[in-house]
Amino acid sequence: MILIKRLNAISESGYHHRVLAFLRREIVFVIAFAAAVVTAFFNPPSLEWIAGIDFRTLALLFSLMGVSEGLKASGLFDYAGSAMLKKSGNTRTLSLLLLLIVFISSMFFTNDVALLMFVPFTLLIMDREGEDEGYIIKLVVLETIAANLGSMTTPVGNPQNIYICSFFDVEAQQFFRTILPYSAISAVMIAFAFAFFLSKKRAIEGNAGEIMDFDRKRTVIYLLFLALAMLSVFHVVPWQALFALEALFLIAFDRKILLSIDYILLLTFVCFFIFSANIREIEAVNALLSTPMKTSPVAVSAIVSQVISNVPAAILLSGFADGFEGVLVGTDIGGLGTPVASLASLISLKFYFKRKEGRKGQYILVFLALNAVMLLILFLFSTFLTD
Repeated sequence: MILIKRLNAISESGYHHRVLAFLRREIVFVIAFAAAVVTAFFNPPSLEWIAGIDFRTLALLFSLMGVSEGLKASGLFDYAGSAMLKKSGNTRTLSLLLLLIVFISSMFFTNDVALLMFVPFTLLIMDREGEDEGYIIKLVVLETIAANLGSMTTPVGNPQNIYICSFFDVEAQQFFRTILPYSAISAVMIAFAFAFFLSKKRAIEGNAGEIMDFDRKRTVIYLLFLALAMLSVFHVVPWQALFALEALFLIAFDRKILLSIDYILLLTFVCFFIFSANIREIEAVNALLSTPMKTSPVAVSAIVSQVISNVPAAILLSGFADGFEGVLVGTDIGGLGTPVASLASLISLKFYFKRKEGRKGQYILVFLALNAVMLLILFLFSTFLTD
């Protein structure tokens, strides 16, 4: 009897530990689910919920996650990292290459993937080379900024771009005409920040290793799916065809990738869609958001992003906007600012905070200072363009 009680206690303890670990790991999903449940009291479950779910966005996100996981499995990112290390003669050149590849890769593989692949690589190499902690902090923060700003350049760079293009039926010419000026000035700002903060030059001792190889056939296949996803965003390829084709390919030839897709993220989006549909039924919220979104959509979108992050901000505010431009620009530049403004920023923060020798306070200060300055510059630039 005593043994049974102990086994039950151990089992319950393990269960509670797993639940707590899930809640910590998927805090965004928990918040989105809670928001959907609470707002359901104002808009009870009905067919409106299903109508409010953007299945096109969900299918595109599924496809892009499959592409990202497939390219990681192909070894492409490992190849890029080893090639940079091989070609770099000093930490300054390596830092520049890291910022460049994070900025560019985030355009096509999302800011999350770019940071997941290259922040751990950065910490590993800079530690091995004995770089000081202040330099590492500035490099990781700038990589995070590069990922958040580079990802706004394309419709597949981050989830809110996919959603906004789908919600407003944005054409390619409209999208790039709106966002490319911000992408260009972002590149200039990152270049200036690099020159100012990361000018120290130290020879790299361990760069004589071989460049890792990658699966070229697998890489080509997933790059083709990426191209199809881009065409699907702009309605050239039907999203149903893209989803069906990629799902069938994964089931038939690459089931491990199918299992590695983040389905919790897709459920998070479903919760945000329901929350957004519900909250639009609350008259007080409509009154609060309708007028500001018509007069200052960029400012409102950027401010709301600081609190609930830019993806849910885009889903929430799109229904109150007269056009896509303000929401697109506001949520894209609104990824700068607080650590929660873009959920990708939390990836870098978590990696850095795991370091035993890390200076958490200094990291937060550098992060907030650089983000605030760049956000202010981009916001002032937006007022110049709209005048």
